[in-house]
Amino acid sequence: MKEKKKPDVAKLLGITDDLMFQNVMKDPINCRMFLHEVLPDLDIQGLTVRTQERIAFNKEEKFSVLDVLIKDSKGRRYDIEMQVAPQKDLDKRARYYMYKMMEAGFLHQGDGYGELAAVYVIFVLPFDPKGKGLKRYSFTYSAREDKSVELNDESEIIYLNSKGKKGDVSQGLEDFYSLMEGKSTTNGKFIKRIKKTMDNYRKTEEWSEHVMNTEQIKEMALAQGVEQGLEQGLEKGRKEATASAISKTVKMLKRMNQSNEQILQELKQDYSDEFSDKELEDFLK
Repeated sequence: MKEKKKPDVAKLLGITDDLMFQNVMKDPINCRMFLHEVLPDLDIQGLTVRTQERIAFNKEEKFSVLDVLIKDSKGRRYDIEMQVAPQKDLDKRARYYMYKMMEAGFLHQGDGYGELAAVYVIFVLPFDPKGKGLKRYSFTYSAREDKSVELNDESEIIYLNSKGKKGDVSQGLEDFYSLMEGKSTTNGKFIKRIKKTMDNYRKTEEWSEHVMNTEQIKEMALAQGVEQGLEQGLEKGRKEATASAISKTVKMLKRMNQSNEQILQELKQDYSDEFSDKELEDFLK
């Protein structure tokens, strides 16, 4: 019997992998090109990019960690999140991220309200968050009595749905969706650069270590069938990546002199969907 070919784990962990996504997007050029595909009407220049950015302004606040936090030369802020699985309260999570970025962009004495910078929260999703089949859901404030009347605060929450079939998005976004879904893409400038960045990162020691941590995918794929095995193996890899992020967060909060009780409460609020209370308590040891 012919031996089944083992899947290439390094290539299976694509753009939806947390580590890969953050390393692609921490490049300001990649970020600017991505934002241009999402917000083509904006002139976006002079970006500063931070990944895994913790947002909280005092010990009492609930903190969140943003995947990719961006600020442009006009003071506008952008948060790009890769959310691979549905989670409860996605809309409120997006609102909280928007609020925290607005808080970071406060006005100084003497500033006019017109100087308040716009904020954009962008969730990239390999699932349909609203079940309407749209490729993109763009949310702004509008009057309940007349939807054509909008509140012009220049901020927006955007859900990008790679599973969508309805509506129009740019060719660059179509290519990005195809990349997420493991499908072929065009040879456009934007997606070529994304792929090149991915290929370069796959040559690094950090990526090799990340792949080793998800090596079980091979065995699971071979033992249970490629499709089922990959699904379960990738989920395991995502959980291991999340565990690593939690460990780093715990160390950081301990350096800020937060008590174990305070840290555990934060962990339960953010990670109770993925880890049991006992597992979260173990991170404090």
